Amino acid sequence: MSQFKKNNTRYIRYMLLLAASLWVLWPISIMIEEGFRVDIGPLFSGRGASFIGEFFQGQGGIRFSTIEYVKALRIEAYPRLLINSVIIAGSSVLVAALAGVPAAFTLALYNFRGKPFITYSLLALRTISPFAVLLPFFLIYGRLGLFDTYRGMAIVYLIINLPVLTLMMRGFFKDIPKEIYEAAFISGASNSYVLRRVALPLALPGLAAAAVFAFVGTWNEFFYALFLTGTVTKTVSRGVWSGFSESIESFKILEFDELNAGGTLAIIPAVILALAVQKYLARGLTLGAAK
Repeated sequence: MSQFKKNNTRYIRYMLLLAASLWVLWPISIMIEEGFRVDIGPLFSGRGASFIGEFFQGQGGIRFSTIEYVKALRIEAYPRLLINSVIIAGSSVLVAALAGVPAAFTLALYNFRGKPFITYSLLALRTISPFAVLLPFFLIYGRLGLFDTYRGMAIVYLIINLPVLTLMMRGFFKDIPKEIYEAAFISGASNSYVLRRVALPLALPGLAAAAVFAFVGTWNEFFYALFLTGTVTKTVSRGVWSGFSESIESFKILEFDELNAGGTLAIIPAVILALAVQKYLARGLTLGAAK
């Protein structure tokens, strides 16, 4: 009876996971399907279907084409949108790493007055609604000439990337045995030396995971890009949503299949990076859970 209950619990868990996966992947699968111009109407036509060679054929035939992906890549604006996203996300993550790694090292190793306040402030930054800070950023950027600039977008994304990278790296630095730090300090090493030559090499996989997590978050971000970018720095997330055109300065609605192809291409870099460091990414997101 006990084994029967365990099996039922396992099956229920698998069904729930399957349902959750289908719910998450359904819009993505529709986007990919539309990008390939797959016509699944024959499957529901009720008029029968057959195999011709290795291809499934039905009433009217099953269409499968990569022409929309080729057309999307050939549009002048699309490569420019990708380049803009790479520049903005890469520069923002680089700045966040330069500032966040030393901060994470300090928070992990030392106790000082105000440490809890700093830690909670970093957590609070992750809870700030973009609506609350958008108008101040919009007004300040207009006065300082930062609107529609790479520098301005990299700065605004520090709100997202700096807390994530700092808190994740803090966990990885704390995972390093204290004996290693103590041995380095006893030998006369300075704080900067311990960070550069001892802690950072050991936590390098964690840094890669944190950087990828921050990069993907910036790559997929839409709200700030919608209001703070223009013809110069428009990102791929905004471009696909608004209907990227033949030129980044102009606007012309493209075919729906072409937009879906562009959206599918836009998620590929983020998926590849996430899969490359998924082991360390999962570890970074669950640090402290067991404790």
